[in-house]
Amino acid sequence: MKNKYKLWVALSLILVFGLGIVVGLFWEKSFLQPSKQKTTQKQEPFPTMEVISKELQLTSEQEARIRQIFKESEERFDSFRKEVHLRLKELRDQLKKDMDSVLTPEQQKKMQEMMDRYMRQQRRDSSERREDKPQDQIPPKKENKGEVR
Repeated sequence: MKNKYKLWVALSLILVFGLGIVVGLFWEKSFLQPSKQKTTQKQEPFPTMEVISKELQLTSEQEARIRQIFKESEERFDSFRKEVHLRLKELRDQLKKDMDSVLTPEQQKKMQEMMDRYMRQQRRDSSERREDKPQDQIPPKKENKGEVR
C-alpha cells in the first residue's frame, strides 16, 4: 500500500511538471512574443517593372512611359512626405508651447526629460523591429527610383 501511494505521488509530480512546461511554452509564444509572430508573416512584394511588363505584355514605349510615371509619382510622394513631416513638426511645436505655458520651469524640464526618454525608446524599438524583419521584407533603397519593387 505504501508503494502504491509513492507511485501515485511520483506520477502526479511528473504530470504537474510536464504540464508546467507545456503551459510555460504556450504562455511564452502567445503572450510574451506576439510581435515576433507578426513580423514573420510573409507579405507579397509589389511586382517589379519586369514582372509588370511581362504579364501585361507592354511595348517598349509603354514600359518607358510607365517608368516615367513611377518616377514622377515618387517625386510627388517625396514632396507630400516632406510637407506632412513639416506640418507634424509645427503641430508638435505648438503642443509643446501650449503645455509649457501651463507648466512650471521645473515641470517643463521634467517633461522634456520624459519626452527624450520616450523618443530614445521609440528609436530603440524601431531599430529592433528593423533588425528582426526578414531580408525579403526590407523595402528597397532609394536608389531604385522610378522602378517599382
